[in-house]
Amino acid sequence: MKKAKTLLLYAAFTLMVILCGLFGKDKWYNILFSALAVVYLLLLTEGRRCGYLLCCIYAVGYAVISLRTGFYATAAFHGLFLFPVSVYRFFVLSKKSGRAAAIKMLSFKAWMASVVLCPALSVGLYFLLRKTGDVQPLLDSVILSLSLLTSAMMFGNYREMWWFNLAASALYVVMWLTEFFSSGTGLSFAVMQTVVSVINIKGIVDWKKLKNDG
Repeated sequence: MKKAKTLLLYAAFTLMVILCGLFGKDKWYNILFSALAVVYLLLLTEGRRCGYLLCCIYAVGYAVISLRTGFYATAAFHGLFLFPVSVYRFFVLSKKSGRAAAIKMLSFKAWMASVVLCPALSVGLYFLLRKTGDVQPLLDSVILSLSLLTSAMMFGNYREMWWFNLAASALYVVMWLTEFFSSGTGLSFAVMQTVVSVINIKGIVDWKKLKNDG
């Protein structure tokens, strides 16, 4: 029964992204990688090792798409940070159980350091991205800062990564909706990031349970 509910959840979220992408007449590869993102994140909420493998594929594809769109910070993050971190996480996990390593929690000092570091990084990246001609330097810089912190937490298997990823996904929705209204593409990514926001909340709840059970 639990497996049936899980499969239904995967199918519902994935179908929602695909249908919205088709409705918005988005490009096929945007729809494909949007659906892939939903699946890999759902797998990660359950601590599944194979989720990191799908994340590797998604990271490369999304990096190329973002680069072509002009979101240089997003492209750099997915290609240079998320991809190698996902590869690392995939190979260090237990091959026998297929589940992730022990879930950790940030200390209060680490939380404070992350909160201070995020705006500091965002300011520096904003001016850098303006120089490179990024399409949306403000949003892209804040998202990159949040995403870098998320990757660092993913690397160490910290459950707080879901909180930072939730903030990033919410800003991604704004960024891709802006792109959709200006160029007509990116609706599937906007919908995907909306779904991702829900998945991040699921990740927060699920990893709390996994942490308590562990």
